[in-house]
Amino acid sequence: MPHMQIAERRVGPVTILTLSGHLVLGDGDLLLKERIDRLLAEERVDIVLNLHDVDSIDSCGVGVVVSRYVSVRKRGGDLKVLCPSDRCRRVLSLSGLLNIFQPCESEEDAIRRLPAQCAVGVR
Repeated sequence: MPHMQIAERRVGPVTILTLSGHLVLGDGDLLLKERIDRLLAEERVDIVLNLHDVDSIDSCGVGVVVSRYVSVRKRGGDLKVLCPSDRCRRVLSLSGLLNIFQPCESEEDAIRRLPAQCAVGVR
């Protein structure tokens, strides 16, 4: 799969972005950044990134995930990583980010761990 594709769907206040392809410099990095920035502009701050079908990720791809994670947290939301591919898991582990992102293995678990679901009635 040569290019990054992002499928978006919503489950209540949560936006699920399913990525497939390459999350690398020049292919996927700007697409993901722009998509999350658009969600933030719409005040959609609880995001799940499904990385199951990401074939490759480099330091630029990791940088986009980290920078958008910081942006989402500053807005009072959270970004959860769901089912990272083996390659993504390895890169996140090597970069020391696996403990920060604590990947979820099911969509239900990822949604349950987001602030929108933890603060029922507050948002």
